[in-house]
Amino acid sequence: MKAVWTVLAACALAAAAVPAEAAGWSELFASVQDTVVFIGADGALLRAPFSLATRETLWAPPDGQRLVRMRVSPDGRRVAWITRGGDRDTTRLWVEGPSGSAVRMRYFAFEPQRYGQIHSESGVPSIEDPEARGGRLVQPSALMRRVASNSLEWTPDSRALVFGYDDGIAAVPADGGSGFIVSKAFAVKLESLEPAPVYLVSAIVLRDRLRYLGQPGGTNPADIALPMEDGRPIYDSYELSHLNVLESREAYPGTYLLYPMARRWRVFTAADLASGRLRAASPGTVWWAVGTEIHAVRTHDPNATEEVHAGTGVTWLGYDESHRALVWAAGREVRRKPEDGGAETVVLSTGTPVRAGLDSRTGRDVALVTSDSLVLWDPRDDSARSFALAGLKPSALYEGPGGQVLVATSGGRGEAPGLARADTTTGRLEAVEAPRLKNGLFTAVAKGAYLLLCDPAPKPPDTLQVYDVAAGRWQKVENPGIAGWEPLDPR
Repeated sequence: MKAVWTVLAACALAAAAVPAEAAGWSELFASVQDTVVFIGADGALLRAPFSLATRETLWAPPDGQRLVRMRVSPDGRRVAWITRGGDRDTTRLWVEGPSGSAVRMRYFAFEPQRYGQIHSESGVPSIEDPEARGGRLVQPSALMRRVASNSLEWTPDSRALVFGYDDGIAAVPADGGSGFIVSKAFAVKLESLEPAPVYLVSAIVLRDRLRYLGQPGGTNPADIALPMEDGRPIYDSYELSHLNVLESREAYPGTYLLYPMARRWRVFTAADLASGRLRAASPGTVWWAVGTEIHAVRTHDPNATEEVHAGTGVTWLGYDESHRALVWAAGREVRRKPEDGGAETVVLSTGTPVRAGLDSRTGRDVALVTSDSLVLWDPRDDSARSFALAGLKPSALYEGPGGQVLVATSGGRGEAPGLARADTTTGRLEAVEAPRLKNGLFTAVAKGAYLLLCDPAPKPPDTLQVYDVAAGRWQKVENPGIAGWEPLDPR
């Protein structure tokens, strides 16, 4: 009898270890017709509906070439990407257009370490892409990191591309025409502050260090002996007849604002605006928070101004398009101030201080997280609903097409992320049973109809977990050979 029970137990364990059968990608997502650009596991680029029912190859990597970065234009109609072979190989900037894909520029990438700045980033599209709006399934390993900077952005009107290279920053029209130099600063990172036509640039600037050649006794400059090299005078020691000799060029890192102007682009210091700041933007203004203050620059004036002095630290910042106003959370209040001037008004008060704000990934609501509640606020009409946290820690907000509200939650150290739904009946966040993936990441597709969960690794996973928001169930799906995607829709 003991042997029989042992065999039965072994069979039960074996059955439990067999994973559930994975569905086919095209079958599971047959109803999802949103067009995206897929990044193939082999580095190819495919334009296709999310169901992959049909597909068009935009670019297939030839021998020795790899896809480095990819960007969809703000209007959602165009795709640009950069490729190269080895780390110091020629970089090619491609643009997909009406007549197919074409190389618009060839250049060498900028390497910050050549000027004493430690820098590394993934050599392929990955979850570290700061501009990604779609999904990424690759977590780069140490061996996948490169020293080159891969800055690439569209202009807000989708007519040109801006990029950093080994001699500065340049731009090139998407549909033809010559590229042109924008700045001699070296771009380590280039970030669009859209919808404002301004870029935030982490850059290295070279400054000349000159040595003055004095004029003893009022000697005429023409009579001063020139420096010699190999027995010959160096006539280019002087610049415009000034008695200065270039000793060296020193590299200075800094953060700058890059403004596209009608005749030429301009670069200004960025004051205390940095990439990690709480930030919001409209087509005419960029705001950022520093402690209890909110500063701003405008598209017609790069000089920073102080717009708000809050009584306590600002924990969330946003732009309310429906009211054309800046909105922010500080302490237990959410306040609004018109962009073109006017008095501040309190639009929402919470029971305890707001710790963070989560902008919806698939809707317009904002989740304000306090010590005990998640307050779902709609800026359009200032309506608000409150849900008890029940010990959960929200980290991202998703809204389904049917009005469902879901939040990703973070656990303690080493714990897998979770999922919860806002239950209007109980007024609480209710945990949703989900696969436990230690480093799992959620990505919404089909306007929040599905949430995809995967555990990124140096190689794309063979399967992904899919949560059907309307049905409230999980399904495993086979990876059809993709490493990521970007939606083709307006930003």
